[in-house]
Amino acid sequence: MAMRISSLEEAKWTLQYAAAGALRLQRGYEGGGTIAEGATVTDGWVFFQQSKPVCANGQLATENQVFVAPPGGEFCLASKQSHEWLTVVIPASLLFQSPAELEFASRAKPRLLRPSPRVTRRFTSLVHRCLSAAEQRPQLLGCPLAVESLQSELLVAATQLFTNQQHSASRQFEYWRCQTKLALDTALNDVEQTLSISKLARQTGVPERTLRTAFQKCYGLSPLEYLRIYRLHHARQLLLASCPDQTTVTQIALGLGFWELGRFAGAYRRLFGELPSETLRKPA
Repeated sequence: MAMRISSLEEAKWTLQYAAAGALRLQRGYEGGGTIAEGATVTDGWVFFQQSKPVCANGQLATENQVFVAPPGGEFCLASKQSHEWLTVVIPASLLFQSPAELEFASRAKPRLLRPSPRVTRRFTSLVHRCLSAAEQRPQLLGCPLAVESLQSELLVAATQLFTNQQHSASRQFEYWRCQTKLALDTALNDVEQTLSISKLARQTGVPERTLRTAFQKCYGLSPLEYLRIYRLHHARQLLLASCPDQTTVTQIALGLGFWELGRFAGAYRRLFGELPSETLRKPA
């Protein structure tokens, strides 16, 4: 998974983790907007739920909806604001067992599930209870009966999420992802050019409207906003890996196409909470 911060609201980032038998659970809080994309693990289904609206594979997911991806499924999750989230990884062998379920699992794609709010609340409540127990009474997860009971409850709750589920527009999402990747590669290979949506459209051969729609669906951002954030993260990686005696902030900024150094420093500070020069002085 690759993760980028798109906005910074508060310096609060937390992560909880617990393993209940074969299930793996996480809960996190992110103090700003983020973009996370990649592929799921190859040995289990991943269930993702969040407290605020998030763009999940091109679809707007609300707090009552759950995004689910099969083993090795590609995902893109983009949020504009601080939010809490949780994930549960369940081995496919536990989740699907009947011939019909195995057939469904063999051709399933990442999708957004729209169960009733009551079903979603039951699922998230179980995850919260497990993580709280793991933190406050860790000995419970060493008790076979407790783990078996929790695993059984979570499997039932996860299975109920699929009731009346709707298929996601996976083909459309793949099309949008191709357009964004083409635009990203083009922009990064031509950093000497000033970013412009019309120029990007000409260079890629993709209509401006299509580019705007693709980036909005995948990331909830305009093409130029996303590319600016992407370059700022690249700049941070270079600053952290460089020696201040051999490299300057100006060299790195100009090398990534940031021609107005004052604006670059301001945007960098808003996103990461420090000036580029402060990052450069940190130990490698």
